[in-house]
Amino acid sequence: MSDEATDHNGTKEKLYSAYKTRKPLTDFSGAEDKGPATGLVTRFLPMMNQRRGAVTSDHPITRSPDEPIPHITRSPGHPIRRITLIGAGNLASALGPALQGAGYRIDEVAGRNLPESRRRARALARKLKAKATILEELEFGSDIVWLCCTDDALADIARRLAQRDRWKGKVVFHSSGALTSDVLSPLKLEGAIVASLHPMMTFVAGSAPSMEGVPFAVEGDRKAIAIARQIAKALKADVFEIKKTAKVLYHALGSFSSPMLVATLVTAERVGLAAGLSQKQLRKIMAPILRQTLQNYLQAGAAAAFSGPVKRGDVNTIRGHFEHLDKVPAASEVYRALIKSALMDLPSKNRKALADLLKNR
Repeated sequence: MSDEATDHNGTKEKLYSAYKTRKPLTDFSGAEDKGPATGLVTRFLPMMNQRRGAVTSDHPITRSPDEPIPHITRSPGHPIRRITLIGAGNLASALGPALQGAGYRIDEVAGRNLPESRRRARALARKLKAKATILEELEFGSDIVWLCCTDDALADIARRLAQRDRWKGKVVFHSSGALTSDVLSPLKLEGAIVASLHPMMTFVAGSAPSMEGVPFAVEGDRKAIAIARQIAKALKADVFEIKKTAKVLYHALGSFSSPMLVATLVTAERVGLAAGLSQKQLRKIMAPILRQTLQNYLQAGAAAAFSGPVKRGDVNTIRGHFEHLDKVPAASEVYRALIKSALMDLPSKNRKALADLLKNR
């Protein structure tokens, strides 16, 4: 038998063995000198291993050898999981595409049996190539159920879902910042593994922020926390554990960092309108100082970013502010509360005089 024929048969046997065991195609070093068949295989080894889903040092095994190769792309070491989203509001509309982009498959998007809820569920499901449904008709085919509902609705939804079967071993998350995983106790009693997993991010209509770098606070069952960490890693987000007793204040921190910040800005807009500026002018005037203030705070901290009459101790200037702000709805009350807070932690001159001014307001 010729050397070329021997090379062909030996290569064929190695290929067949690798195919059956899903081991990586290796051990062809120096193949170019052994024969044309082996040399051809060597040049295409990386592509062949990737297409076959072979187990290499860069791609640790995530399934049993007898399990079929899935048709969905998986990232290295990251098992494909299906997720059901309950709720189709701003959070779910941002979370769903992010999860899908991280290698998860959204199988169902469920809403309440109300016209608007069903419309939102259909729209999000269409975007995710998932099935739109209602709570009462969930198929429960996924590994993970993620509740993206309002805080006030969570207890009722958990109770209604617990009346259905098939919870044994399933992972259930909710994304409330204020409520703990205890609200999911009806599902836990039915065998579910539960946790709260909250992203510290603002979600508004028409905007889908990236999850990369977003902090996720998690608490609950250890197995659910471990899966939450896997999800956060896939999203390139950060995750940290939080105590149940800290969740309310943690959520209040988020309120101060975004919605109450916006509430302060809308108060500033009322002041600007009272000064005779147009709505169109306001954002143009406010934008540069807002950007610089946030940049200063993020780079150097609160004390270094603080400026203005309170820091300088300009008592008469602040007294004049109050006289005019009294004419703007709610403005003087907000101004007083913010000055009181500033005097607690931020640098200021004439602190006693400013405190006396506030007492007389």
